[in-house]
Amino acid sequence: MSRLRADCRAVSVTVGYILMLAVAMLLMGVLLTGAAGLMESQSQQVINDELTVIGNQLASNIHEADRLAVIAAADADASGEDGTVELTVRLPQQVAGTGYLVSIETETITLSTTNPDVEVTVSYPETETEIHSNDRLASGDLEISFDPEETHLEVSS
Repeated sequence: MSRLRADCRAVSVTVGYILMLAVAMLLMGVLLTGAAGLMESQSQQVINDELTVIGNQLASNIHEADRLAVIAAADADASGEDGTVELTVRLPQQVAGTGYLVSIETETITLSTTNPDVEVTVSYPETETEIHSNDRLASGDLEISFDPEETHLEVSS
């Protein structure tokens, strides 16, 4: 038995194999960690860009609805007819696989996601018609409506 303990032949091959395997696993771990961080920052950039595009699209639709509301109110006053406006804004349900919330305030639209935490604010020109909306609107299609009796644009989901 003592003869086996004293025998050191072929130990270097086994030790070399184990060391090579450990170095390869360490390298894979470092590469995966670095790639995950890169992917997360790219995901945030994509979400930021998509929310900006959606915000600009919504701002354009609000401006369009405002112009239509001004014309509808003028026509309603002149003709005595009911001058309502209803505009459906088609927006995506998700950006980069996550939902988002829309908040409309005076001359600003704020779009935000929670995972990852991204918030984008888009401004729109001053409107002649006051805009009302819920505090936070869910992602997806929005309705912009105008009723001359209420004299404001209503944005709802």
